[in-house]
Amino acid sequence: MSTIGSRIKYYRLLNNLTQEQLAIKSNVDRCTINRYENNLVDYSLDIVNEIAIALEIIPSLIYDDYLNFISSNYGDEIQYMRRSLKLTQEEFGDILGVHKKTIRMWEKQQAYPTRENFIKIKIHNIIFSIKNNKI
Repeated sequence: MSTIGSRIKYYRLLNNLTQEQLAIKSNVDRCTINRYENNLVDYSLDIVNEIAIALEIIPSLIYDDYLNFISSNYGDEIQYMRRSLKLTQEEFGDILGVHKKTIRMWEKQQAYPTRENFIKIKIHNIIFSIKNNKI
């Protein structure tokens, strides 16, 4: 169960549901269920949550690191990391390759970082932690 799709399929089968039954129960198209189970799409937090509710499980049982991040207080985490690095929003944006307004929107949780940006954020967080002997 190393992927979101494999976890969805596992819990669906555990509940003795077909993809069609899960689609009806979650109000998510059966083709979407199929694509999710086969890891053919970028996962939407909202759709994964709907599927988890239909499966009667805690959504975090299905989440990967990215979905866990964006379902948390990611804005506070981004802001804390940026300030710990003593960077302005503009400087942090330059490092990540995004505009300072994007950083501001992330910190206010008005927009989600993409998976690609999440990876960049995590890499910079690891580097920062290593430099400060926090790992």
